[in-house]
Amino acid sequence: MSRHPPGTQSIQRTILILKTVAERKEIGWRLTDLAAHCGLEKATAHRILACLAAERLLQQRPGDRRYVPGPLLFELALALPAYAAFKEAVHEELLRIANRADAIAFLHLRSGEETICVDRVGRSQVQPLTVIGTRRPMTESTAGVAMLLAMPKPAQEQLLESIQGGSRAGTERRTLVYRKILSKSRRYGFGISRGDVVPGLAAIALPVVDAMKRPFATISVMGPLTSFDEDRIQKIARMLAGEARRIEREHRALIVEIAH
Repeated sequence: MSRHPPGTQSIQRTILILKTVAERKEIGWRLTDLAAHCGLEKATAHRILACLAAERLLQQRPGDRRYVPGPLLFELALALPAYAAFKEAVHEELLRIANRADAIAFLHLRSGEETICVDRVGRSQVQPLTVIGTRRPMTESTAGVAMLLAMPKPAQEQLLESIQGGSRAGTERRTLVYRKILSKSRRYGFGISRGDVVPGLAAIALPVVDAMKRPFATISVMGPLTSFDEDRIQKIARMLAGEARRIEREHRALIVEIAH
């Protein structure tokens, strides 16, 4: 939080709560658990939650009183139709990717220093934890690493320093795991994980860039590690690269609206 100007702490805390609740939209959050997860005093979290609920940005589910997203989030999102249109436009490509790779295909968008999963199709014997709405720091997902590798070196180093120096760097073990993934991905030239996060699960991710060659999205696949030998990894990577270029060509107008 120290990267932001002084006097914005309450805003940062509010945004953190909104993002956290949105990520676990089906399960919801109890006040105590949410406060602990966000590193806030229970009284502070309660004040923020009460305000957000009054404004309909969050709501308490009648059955268990857990906090879940509120209707105003949907209403505000209507001001950005290009995002929904891009997701819908790419959905058919994802279906084709999932069928060709016999795996689960994902679309991620960049969200500041994080990635967010906006679409998921397909099936796999080994189920990844990533679902629509999952949000992670760019250094803590194969999709994020793929975006990172497409950035100029100075921008890569600046973002790595910013994320790893912040409170979201995670446990030491988790940090070591993703350093290993980043190192491996640099050797391959695209985002790749082979059982590094979830045992028995492999993932490959390629970036989608805008007209200025800035990565703003990724397409990726996840499936059983046993199905991802070296030859198949390279074949899937080439297929994803081709699909990424197709998306960049065919949806240029939408990309201009959402990539910045």
